[in-house]
Amino acid sequence: MSKNSKPAPKATDRYDAFTVREYQAAGETRHDWTKIGVAFPNGDGKGFRLALNALPLDGVIVVRLYEPKEQPVE
Repeated sequence: MSKNSKPAPKATDRYDAFTVREYQAAGETRHDWTKIGVAFPNGDGKGFRLALNALPLDGVIVVRLYEPKEQPVE
């Protein structure tokens, strides 16, 4: 590996894509996050593959690292 190359991302790396709508409720500003797709790092570490199921009305997409929800223990 050359000194300028980065290690390839892990196959488990995943990001979720959201559109965020701001609204007012009971005098408070709130945010509604709607998941619209996923992103996976390219093998060379220089970009992402973005798969969208919808497009935001305002043109803004928020991409966050995927964090699985913990399953309740029975």
